[in-house]
Amino acid sequence: MFEFIILVAIVGGIWYYFNSQEEGSTDNSVSVKEVKEAIVEVEEKVVAAVEDVVEKVKVEEVKETIVEVEEKVVAAVEDVVEKVKVAVAKPVVEPVKSRFVAGMPEDSSLKRHYQQLVAANQAASNRIPEESTLRRHFVQNLVSVEEGLLAGSPTDSTLVRHYEAQVTDAVVSKLEALK
Repeated sequence: MFEFIILVAIVGGIWYYFNSQEEGSTDNSVSVKEVKEAIVEVEEKVVAAVEDVVEKVKVEEVKETIVEVEEKVVAAVEDVVEKVKVAVAKPVVEPVKSRFVAGMPEDSSLKRHYQQLVAANQAASNRIPEESTLRRHFVQNLVSVEEGLLAGSPTDSTLVRHYEAQVTDAVVSKLEALK
């Protein structure tokens, strides 16, 4: 009786697996009708195997029939799985590779616009702001960048004076280069 319950559970699991998939999907090459027919076929084989087990009541024969039923069920399930694999197999389609490579466009008008955009971006990044607050922030940013490139500020008063002179000289040279 325990074997019968296991067989029914296996068949129920197979039935649930095939019925839980979307019936309206068109991307599979197997129809729902074919899958249901395969499930019915498996159920018939399982029922036939179980009926054979029920007829053989003797304990010695039960051990042998369990193995036979298991082999029949495994064979039936393997048949169904092979049918489904063949039916569901999709051809592999490779994506079309783009010939576009990042960089300078080949078209003359696109190339001209690209060069103008690059030149405008460079000019905008190299300008010193005219408004006093923006100019102060711009210069303070240059100072902090230069201080970040150097080692930490020393504590000795003479060394601090030389350190500040070095930072100031670097900032002034950058400002002169931007003018």
